[in-house]
Amino acid sequence: MKKIIINAVTQMKRIAVIENGKVAELQMEAVAGLPVPGSIYKGRVKRVLPGMQAAFVDIGSTKNGFIHRDDLLSYQQSRLSPEEKKGMTISSFVQEGEELIVQIVKEETDSKGARLTGMLSIPGSRLVFLPNASHIGVSKKMSRNEKEKWRLYGQTLVRGEDGLIFRTSCAGQPDEEIEAEFRGLIERHRQVENSAEQKEAPALLHDEADYLNKLIRDHGYDETLEIVIDDGAEFRRLLMLAKPFPSLQKKIILYSGKENIFSYYGAETTWEKALRPHVWLKNGGSLRIDYTEAMTVIDVNTDKFTGKASRRETVLQTNHQAAEEIAKQLRLRNISGMIVIDFITMAEAEDQKRVEEWLKRALQADRITTVIHGFTRMGVFEMTRKKERQSLHHALTEPCGVCQESGRVLSAKTVANQAEIALREYRYMDEEALWIEATADVLYHLKGLHDENLHQLESKLSFVIFLTEFREKQTAPSFTIRHIGSAEDIQQRIKR
Repeated sequence: MKKIIINAVTQMKRIAVIENGKVAELQMEAVAGLPVPGSIYKGRVKRVLPGMQAAFVDIGSTKNGFIHRDDLLSYQQSRLSPEEKKGMTISSFVQEGEELIVQIVKEETDSKGARLTGMLSIPGSRLVFLPNASHIGVSKKMSRNEKEKWRLYGQTLVRGEDGLIFRTSCAGQPDEEIEAEFRGLIERHRQVENSAEQKEAPALLHDEADYLNKLIRDHGYDETLEIVIDDGAEFRRLLMLAKPFPSLQKKIILYSGKENIFSYYGAETTWEKALRPHVWLKNGGSLRIDYTEAMTVIDVNTDKFTGKASRRETVLQTNHQAAEEIAKQLRLRNISGMIVIDFITMAEAEDQKRVEEWLKRALQADRITTVIHGFTRMGVFEMTRKKERQSLHHALTEPCGVCQESGRVLSAKTVANQAEIALREYRYMDEEALWIEATADVLYHLKGLHDENLHQLESKLSFVIFLTEFREKQTAPSFTIRHIGSAEDIQQRIKR
C-alpha cells in the first residue's frame, strides 16, 4: 500500500510519499511566481551569443531564460543536413527581438536563469504528446511485444511531424482510453497555441505549478494508492480533479486529527532530518551530503563501525549499506544533476563492481532517470540524476548573509512555515492570545500582503496573534513563542 500525505493547511504545501510504512519522497509546492519545469511561455529573445551557441530569452521572470541552439524549434525543423547545421551559428536560427514559444526544462537557481527548450512536451497520465518531434517512444519497462504494439498504434494516432511517448501505465489498457487521453493532450496544446496568439511576450501560456493537478496526473492510475489531505478546500478540489479516476477518488481521505498530519504519519521527523548533512548507517557508518553550485558530493565514512572481520569486509559492508542509503536519500531529498560519491577506498576492482551493482539495484525504485558513470581513476564514483525540480535543500534554504553566501540557512519562508505549524499546535488552548517574536523577513511571510495571512490564521485558530520583531539582531531567519495568555497581559509585556 502506498500513501501520499498532503499538508495543505499551511501556506507552504508539503507532500510525503509513504511506501511500505516508510517515507520515500518529500516534495513541496513550487514557489509562487517562479518558472517551474513543464511550464510554457511566450518569450522574447534579448541576447544572442554565437560564441556560446545560445540565447537569453525574457519570459517575465526575475532572470532571463537560457536556450541552446540545438533546442530551438527552428534548428530542429531545418531541412539542412545534420553536418551543415552543426557548422552554423545560432544567429542563423534566431534573432534578437524574435518571439519564441519555450518550455522550462530546468528551473532557475540563485545564479542562473531557467533552462529552456523550443521542443514542447505535453504530459498526460499515460502519454506524452510531442508537437513537432516526429518520434514515437515507448517505456523501456514494457515487454518487447508491448513496445511493438504501442509503437504501431502510435503511428495511427499522430499526424505530420508530431510525436508521442507511451508511458509504462499504458500496458494492458484499452485503445479507446489511450486515444481519449491523446485527444485531450492535443486539445491542451491547441489551447497553448491560441493563448500565444492572444498574448504579448513575455507571457505564461501553460502553468505546471499546480501541485494537486500534477499529483493526479502522475498517480491517477495507481490502484495501490491512498491520498490523505488535511485541508477541506483542497480536499474538495482534489476530488474534482480525480473525477476521471473513480477508483482513486474513493481513496482520497480528509484528515481531521488534532496532531499535525506530518507528525501523525511520521513525516515531520524525516522532513527535518532530510535538511541535515549527516546520515547514519545501520552499522554505525555514516554519509556526509554537501551541495555545491556544480554538483552534490557524498562522503562515506566508517565512523563508529570497525567490524569483527577483516578491513576489506568492514569496508565492503559499509559501502554496501551506503549504496542502499544513498539511493534512498537521492529520492527523499530530490538530489539531481551531477553527483560524486566518495566511497571508502577499495583496493579490489571486484569490490568496486559489487558496490556499483548494489547501487544500481537500489536505484530501481526511483522513477526519475539516473545515469551511472562508475568509478574514476581516482576512485570516486560518478553518476547523474535527471533534474525535474529543485532539491529539498535548495528549495527550503537561502544563502547565508553572515558568511558571505558561502553557506546556506533555512529561508525566511521555511521558518515562517515552521512558525505557522507551531501556532496550529495551540488551536485547542483556552488562552486568549499568543505572542511571537521573529526576524523581519519571517514576520513578512507570517503576515502576508495587507496582513491577510495573519487574519486568516486568527480566524482559523480562534485566538489573537501578536507579532513583533526581535529587539536584538539575529544572524538568520528565526522566531520564538514569547508568551501565551490574555491579550491585555501580552500588550503590557510588549510595551516593557
